[in-house]
Amino acid sequence: MNQPNSTIRCPHCSFLNFASEAFCKQCKNNLQNTNYAADTNPVNININFPPAVQPRINTQSNYQPTQQPQFNQPPFSENNQSSEYQLLNQTGFQQWQQDNRQMNPPMQTPNYPPPGYSMMNPGTVWRRGGELVVHRYAANLPDCCVKCGDQIGGYSGGAYIGQKFRWHNPLVYIALISPLIYCILAAVLSERVKVEIPLCSKHLEARKSTGKSLLSGGVAAVIAIFFFGSFGYIGLSFLIFFAALIGIVLGYEYAYKPLQISKIENDYIYLKNADNNYLSRLPPC
Repeated sequence: MNQPNSTIRCPHCSFLNFASEAFCKQCKNNLQNTNYAADTNPVNININFPPAVQPRINTQSNYQPTQQPQFNQPPFSENNQSSEYQLLNQTGFQQWQQDNRQMNPPMQTPNYPPPGYSMMNPGTVWRRGGELVVHRYAANLPDCCVKCGDQIGGYSGGAYIGQKFRWHNPLVYIALISPLIYCILAAVLSERVKVEIPLCSKHLEARKSTGKSLLSGGVAAVIAIFFFGSFGYIGLSFLIFFAALIGIVLGYEYAYKPLQISKIENDYIYLKNADNNYLSRLPPC
């Protein structure tokens, strides 16, 4: 813009003052001692304001995402049942199965099923002659009473009872010449298993009655031993003790237990005294 000639510029700081001013308003310099008094010609002062500073946006980043696998889009169909779509799904599922097997290998299963078992009759229990064969890691027995073959559960009643069995090699019986040695070997070498055995309500009541009878017999034997022992019949007291011990052991093993163990071989438990109606429902092995 054009300024009038009534101004004077300070030679020291170039500040534009009125001609009537004796000193510069900015630096206080004496304007009367300057070589010129005022600007005789109009001064064209161009004031250019810089543009507003705009923030710089870095459109390029050093981060580069990982390259993702590119899959071809199958042709669209209404029910997604096109042949190409099915082929891609089948291929991807097979690849996922292979990767899953490598990350999670299958657990090693025990020797199962027993030798000679036909895969046409898959199950968890079998029969071999008159014996019931159960795998150590098998599920529960079928829900039928092992003593009569009747169905259990519901209105018919009955339940599963946990029965513990213990078995050792028959050669251990040679140690019976010394009862102490036999007890030690039997405790160390015996194999112990537990089987859930199904019983109907009738045989459950019979089992409870047998248990009460054995308990009553044991109490009666103890009373008799103390009674005859107090009168000096020591020999009779020992006789009653051994008779009661043998009777209670045999009664518990063959009357109170629904089944008796025959042997344990390669994780297979062989049980006897099961009813034929129950065994006839099982596959042979």
